[in-house]
Amino acid sequence: MPEHNIAVIGAGPVGSIMAAFLAHNQENVFLIDFRKELIDAVEKNGITLTGVGDNFDVRMKGTGYSTASLSQFDADYILIAVKFNFLDSLLEEIKPIFKPAQKIVILQNGIDNEDSAAEKLSRNDILRFVINYAGMIIQPGTVKMSFFNPPNYIGALSPENEPVANEIAKFIGDAGLETLFTPDIKRYEWKKTILNAGLMPVCAATGLTMMEAMGTKETRYLCEQILVEGIQVAKKVGYEYESNFLENCLAYLDNAGNHKPSTLMDLEAGNPIEYIFQPIIDYGKKLDSPTPFLESLTKVVRTLEKQKRKPKS
Repeated sequence: MPEHNIAVIGAGPVGSIMAAFLAHNQENVFLIDFRKELIDAVEKNGITLTGVGDNFDVRMKGTGYSTASLSQFDADYILIAVKFNFLDSLLEEIKPIFKPAQKIVILQNGIDNEDSAAEKLSRNDILRFVINYAGMIIQPGTVKMSFFNPPNYIGALSPENEPVANEIAKFIGDAGLETLFTPDIKRYEWKKTILNAGLMPVCAATGLTMMEAMGTKETRYLCEQILVEGIQVAKKVGYEYESNFLENCLAYLDNAGNHKPSTLMDLEAGNPIEYIFQPIIDYGKKLDSPTPFLESLTKVVRTLEKQKRKPKS
């Protein structure tokens, strides 16, 4: 029988899906989020997970509204599934109550997040996870899993944590989310971020769903050029993918579905946007690998975000 104590911080789609699968496999899961309406619904009725074939309802071992509630739960692993914008402040809150035997697993999109986390704690405390599933909150306590393109990947920042990474990969895989250990997690960070960069800023700038963006000649062209830029920057960094990687990326995005990416949903809701593709621009500048398409679209999105958040007179 599973016997891990797992705290999941972040009850958005990524965190809720992970928590639901783990709890469904009899793991002791404690779900934390500052959004009271989400936690209240989970505390009352558990999580209802749909869109995965065998839909199910599952209850958590416990819930909390803040990182302070970690002190009430003896977690072996702390899975962080909040937007990376909040990672630094969250780790500052965790630091005073973090126990030496615990491990933090970063479940976020983006590049180099784990390095930022290691600066707050240590490289021996941090593991990095690359997620290949997505979903949406239908209502508090109900989550729809949109897709899962297995496997997920997990990597360790220090060699001594590789057995830990393998253990985590196993119990998450046993719960139904196939996960593999990799000694080179950054290769998968770049791959995932290139894919995200191809659609997120285009959809946010135009208001199109992913299917609409890929099905329209002009926006598909923008997506393809951004992918080319990302692939070139990754190559300069040291990550060269298969010769047909661009075609594979386009085929992957063609199946992205007729829904909005998180960047567009955050823009429309007036929430802070997670610019997970900004590192591609930054690395491109450092390595003399220009990203004019991605940089231009990102500037458009940042402008729209400022206008959306501007107080109305």
